[in-house]
Amino acid sequence: MNQLTNDLKMTDLIDKLQQHTDVSAYSPHFITNLIENRMAQLNIASVADYQSYLTKNTSEFELFDSQLKNSYSLFFRNRLTFETLRQLVLPRLVAQKADGKEVRIWSAGCAGGQEPYSLAILFESFRKMSSTKLNYRIFATDRDYSEIECAVVGEYTRKEIENLTIAEKDNWFTGDKKKFKIDARLKKHIEFELFDLLDKECICPRTSIFGGFDIIMCANVLIYYNEFIQQFIISNLQKCSSENGIIITGEAERELFIRSGFAEIYPHSCIFKL
Repeated sequence: MNQLTNDLKMTDLIDKLQQHTDVSAYSPHFITNLIENRMAQLNIASVADYQSYLTKNTSEFELFDSQLKNSYSLFFRNRLTFETLRQLVLPRLVAQKADGKEVRIWSAGCAGGQEPYSLAILFESFRKMSSTKLNYRIFATDRDYSEIECAVVGEYTRKEIENLTIAEKDNWFTGDKKKFKIDARLKKHIEFELFDLLDKECICPRTSIFGGFDIIMCANVLIYYNEFIQQFIISNLQKCSSENGIIITGEAERELFIRSGFAEIYPHSCIFKL
């Protein structure tokens, strides 16, 4: 089968998927990868055979839809980004906040809570080292209710916390050899909420009332969407930002923001001025 024929069959397959689950917002590359991964899992050799499998096994549509909700995350996923935030961004930001006015942070696409808890650990570390009064509140959102539930519980396996230093584990987690629970001192600074970045009626978490975020972390989220949706989300994030707000992205999205004209505050930090 030549490449053109295979591409046409893939297009037909995506059209068939669209009839059962909305894939229109996603990057064609992402959808193609999901299809190929699913074919490999089922040991199906061709696109045509997978399309035939879908016809005979309609439950596959539901399974495919669940895989669209990619929720993979890590604590301190990019250490350079977090160190840049701690050393260059926070001192300036806190200095701008008069009389201990709170720093407002949005973790957009927080998955199981690793990202907002990493931010809270960073802020607590900065608070301990700085003589400046620091108040902060993190609004953490995800579109998957099961992920929000996991984040609220804040319980992780040994593998899930392997990115943390020994000091971070000792200071902020309690548990045995299998499960580790996040410290309540971090939880009190975070508000978890179900929220979809594609929502056309509300552009920021409802619990935040008006947005006004000093820091928005939307990392490894935009890469799954097509260009139109990427710009739709970026535009909304800008509207939710404070006057001197910044956005933190993932490494895979860094070039997208550079192409879109955003200024990176430090090379390869993935932190941009909004």
